[in-house]
Amino acid sequence: MMTATSLVGLLCLPLLATACDNTSPCNFTGGDDYVTPIEVSSSDGFLDYTLTVDISDVTIEWLVTQRRTYNGGFPGPTFRLKAGDNFNLTLVNNLGPQPPGVKNEFRDPNTTNVHTHGLHISPVEPQDYVLLEVGPGETYKYQFELNPNQQAGTFWYHAHHHGSTFFHVGSGLAGLLIVEDEPSSMSAELAAISCPDNCGKEVPMLLGDFVFYTRGPTTFADVQADIGDPFLVDDTTITTAGVTLLQWLTDEVTGLSQYLVNGQYQPVVTMQPGEIRRFRMVNAGPKEMLIIKIAGCEMKILAYDGAYVDTPYFQDFIFLPAGGRADAAVRCGRHGTYILRSELTSLHQQSIGDTDVWEGIVAKIHVIGNAVQMDFPSSTPTNPPYHGDMRNVPDSEIGGRYVVEIGSNIFLNREKWTDGTYYRYNFNVDTIQEWVLTNTNVDEGHPLHMHVAHFQVISYNAYNGPVIEELGEEDSGVFAFYDMNGNICEQQYKDFNSSLAVNSITVDKAFHGHDKNDRNLAGYARIGEFRDVLLIPPLASITVRFNATDYVGPYILHCHFLDHEDTGMMMVTRATPLGEATASQYESSGGHNPGTCRSTDRYPDILDNLSTNSGTKTSVFNGWLEILLLLTVTSSNCRFP
Repeated sequence: MMTATSLVGLLCLPLLATACDNTSPCNFTGGDDYVTPIEVSSSDGFLDYTLTVDISDVTIEWLVTQRRTYNGGFPGPTFRLKAGDNFNLTLVNNLGPQPPGVKNEFRDPNTTNVHTHGLHISPVEPQDYVLLEVGPGETYKYQFELNPNQQAGTFWYHAHHHGSTFFHVGSGLAGLLIVEDEPSSMSAELAAISCPDNCGKEVPMLLGDFVFYTRGPTTFADVQADIGDPFLVDDTTITTAGVTLLQWLTDEVTGLSQYLVNGQYQPVVTMQPGEIRRFRMVNAGPKEMLIIKIAGCEMKILAYDGAYVDTPYFQDFIFLPAGGRADAAVRCGRHGTYILRSELTSLHQQSIGDTDVWEGIVAKIHVIGNAVQMDFPSSTPTNPPYHGDMRNVPDSEIGGRYVVEIGSNIFLNREKWTDGTYYRYNFNVDTIQEWVLTNTNVDEGHPLHMHVAHFQVISYNAYNGPVIEELGEEDSGVFAFYDMNGNICEQQYKDFNSSLAVNSITVDKAFHGHDKNDRNLAGYARIGEFRDVLLIPPLASITVRFNATDYVGPYILHCHFLDHEDTGMMMVTRATPLGEATASQYESSGGHNPGTCRSTDRYPDILDNLSTNSGTKTSVFNGWLEILLLLTVTSSNCRFP
């Protein structure tokens, strides 16, 4: 006779027989309770801590892989600091020997360092000097001195060695860094959802595409192989799926490309009806953006990139470029389960082009229990002096002007990364800088990150070119610039090979016109807001200003699609002591200025060139090019005594 107990046992047998592991892969399920990483806080103005980088087994549901980690955790611990703190961080590199590498290629899997992303902090040793190399077996003692006026907000830290940044961040060498508000600086409503008195209301989320095996062409598995990592996913043992684990993970049908939350797959945040919580979100994904939505819940924006907005506002999406952050007050009014997902719509695509946006479920919110009454914050703390409003600063008070031009996926200002002393622009400390950020790509945007300072967005301008056209395989580094009419530019770049260029092209203007589009689209920052990661949409021109205050040294700029940064899309500018800045011999590329096309174009006032380089397509005689081509042909067929 079958008893109830024996029936339950039989029902459980198939489940036990089909339990998932590395030899029996299956879809992840999610649904675990949301957890926060280990938190470490400063005390009496000091925090001393050691981060050890080593190889550790990392478990994501059933999947066990070997990754480079901080102290064996996935991700690293969360640091909670306050303005003016002294943060002494000892970085121990326990990794072993590595193969030799080549600059501007994936390299050096076992060389590392630490970048405190978003802090207003010194960029020289022993602080946030990201050109430092902590090699295998080495130890370095950082002494971070937080600025007394440091903006409270959501920041993060991660490895930043050029050549292995993508690999290390994708592996999990990252963690949250939160600078807490002083209670007296916050309104009662904001204090009610914030540390130090109401930490239980905060929901810190390090969002990372740490299971990134599909959606190529650059996946984590690809880079593991390219960089010479010996700790690869098993590609020899045949699993119950009939293929190796690596084949299963990288298959576009069965494989995985999933954003995790603090290392968890689709965790569940529990809230009460009417409860308001402060979501602190960081996009630590190495190469994709997020457009976060929570259908059925309210979201009120408090801050972007660790900089408070002037007045909190409701918005039905949160845009997080790679490296970007947002603080939002979230409330779900009724019982039920709500989905926190990332998705791209055709409307938002107008503002970002074909730039990669990860789409899918990130987390869930389960609303249960008794209803509570809470009010949204209606004000934010005062910004520090270096984040003062610069929109109405007169031209006479601008201390320098510059142009940053995004070219192909591996070029900034028409060149790839050279070294830490190849300063593309010098400027005086304690001045207000006005820069124009441009993107010559017709379809792909790039998230531009600047160290030390935040940009204030002043305007989105009409784009007047130039436009880049790849002349070889994508990312080959062979290209030419054309004007908006499709005529080849006179201003190119050093080592330009005119014999590979055609005289004219047809310019795709599908994503042109960012100065006229609806401003409430994901790819645009609101005018007057601050960012340290700003998406530069395709065929875009954005005027920004920043206060280059307090710190001299290298101000690094790079694309925060980290595969682009590792392969060359990075450059260095320099703040000098006041009155010592001189023109850089590397500002142009072989005499060709960024943002320009004609030999007569103005620079750096490139916005004045609008009428020359745009308009309806007409037949234009490119005399200079035809003469150059004629000379090339003549020289190859003639012999001179």
